[in-house]
Amino acid sequence: MKKAILTIIFVLLLAPLSIEAESKKKVKESEVPQMMNYPSAELSEFRLHGGNVVVQGHFVVPEEAKGEKVPQEVLDQINGRFTVIMRDYIVRKEKTSVIEFTPDGTFSMNVYVPYPMQLLIYPLRTVYGCPGDTITVAIDLTKKTKEEAVTFDGTGLSGEVTRLMQVVDDKYCKPDWSNKVYEKGPDSLMLWKDDQVAQLDELIRQMNGWSSESHRASTNGRVVTDDGKANNGLPELAGCSPLASDILRTHILAQRLEHICDYYMRGMSNFRWKDPSDMKTYWQQYFSFVAPRAKYLTDNPLLMIAGDDFFFNRVEYAAFEPINASRTMANLPFDYNQAFADALAKEKTQTPREFRMNTMKELQEKLHVSPTDFSAQVCHLRSAFSTLKWLGDRYDQAADEVAAAMSVVSHPDLIRQGLLTFREYIKDNEIKVVEDKPMTKGDSIFQRIIEPYKGNVLYVDFWEMSCGPCRGGMLQMRDELEANKDKPVKYLYVTDDSPEKCKSFLEPNNIKGEHIHISRSEWGYLQEKFQFTGIPFVVLFDKQGKQRNDVTVDQLLNE
Repeated sequence: MKKAILTIIFVLLLAPLSIEAESKKKVKESEVPQMMNYPSAELSEFRLHGGNVVVQGHFVVPEEAKGEKVPQEVLDQINGRFTVIMRDYIVRKEKTSVIEFTPDGTFSMNVYVPYPMQLLIYPLRTVYGCPGDTITVAIDLTKKTKEEAVTFDGTGLSGEVTRLMQVVDDKYCKPDWSNKVYEKGPDSLMLWKDDQVAQLDELIRQMNGWSSESHRASTNGRVVTDDGKANNGLPELAGCSPLASDILRTHILAQRLEHICDYYMRGMSNFRWKDPSDMKTYWQQYFSFVAPRAKYLTDNPLLMIAGDDFFFNRVEYAAFEPINASRTMANLPFDYNQAFADALAKEKTQTPREFRMNTMKELQEKLHVSPTDFSAQVCHLRSAFSTLKWLGDRYDQAADEVAAAMSVVSHPDLIRQGLLTFREYIKDNEIKVVEDKPMTKGDSIFQRIIEPYKGNVLYVDFWEMSCGPCRGGMLQMRDELEANKDKPVKYLYVTDDSPEKCKSFLEPNNIKGEHIHISRSEWGYLQEKFQFTGIPFVVLFDKQGKQRNDVTVDQLLNE
């Protein structure tokens, strides 16, 4: 049994995860297809509230091994290798939780979601989690491939969407990354975009394909089958409940827009413009297709429960890029100050609130989207709460940022999420008595790692060979390491890659520091401890061993 378990875990962990031109074809706005029978279900306010999702699973073992306990040495190797990642994409918050199997080969955990959303069970796949539901994972140790070995199911809306999500992704959400048209110039990218929009329109027509024998119109204008199931033109969704159909169709459309935005961002990093105004004109022309399709692409509340962090990231930094444009703003003092008011009037500096409102006005004037576009509201919240990460206990400035974002947010559920998150921000940053808490596995692992270096400032960098920015950052740090080689600071590079795998990079590039290699299980527990998923991830500790934020190594050395 031990050999079978380790073999399938190896397969699972190694299996890749499924992360100025004139258009030659001008489509008149009247020809743009609109979604029919969409949404097909009523979305109640309470359905958007948060709660726990139960994630549970088990090993399907060979018949001869049934009833046997999983050896402790095997549990030690697999626990920590699987995590559940919850990303609250509205306010850019995430939480990583480690899955721990018991000796009988099962696991069960509660995962809190602030609203129905996609969850990543790493390194397996994305599932759908709706409060009150259960998601089940079965890992069949008799199978040899990841696709055969892992099956997902569940109760309620979670089970229905999860069962179909992989099928839908494989059919409709597999973009072709081989055509690097963004490297060929603005004209080529614009023509590629036009082709993608044409494909999107054709997909909408396919979604609108009805079978006259199988549907009837209800009194509220929605179309359902005689058994109450949603009716749409995608055969994979035949028999879906109306809400599941709405979520999956919205998911497909979001993936298409995300891809178009992603190529735009890649192009902007390659193109060189003689005049900055040319770039603004190109942006306006590139995303001119959004407004006629906004009701299902951006101005769509279903995106709250069908989009994901990658979708809103691409919309925020591409389609609605003015929201994150460089700007000079003045954060107002908490109390009125006449001198500050005079300086503000003289310099004509935008306040955060003025910036938010002007940005929405620009999106309305240049892209012709609604001044209350749902995705634009989400992007403003994301932008504001990303700023809060750097403000610490500067509550007056934080309140200014959130209030500014709220000035352009009108959707009740977004307002609710914003208020709840600001409340959590205040709680997390208040000065309070530190309670003694039991040491976690992540704490124990990390204490073992840093024990030899106590009394020094610690620069701890989590990295992997597959991460280009990680390697680039380590190259850039070489001068700092050399300059500080005789000072009380240690640079710890922590990775779950083997020494043999790292050797080809570390040795030729003379990467000094303390190189610490840990197991994938230990890596998972440290992810849970520090709550990170992306790398490189760096944490700093002072000479007393206290984690410090918003400081540099030099500042810690001078304390």
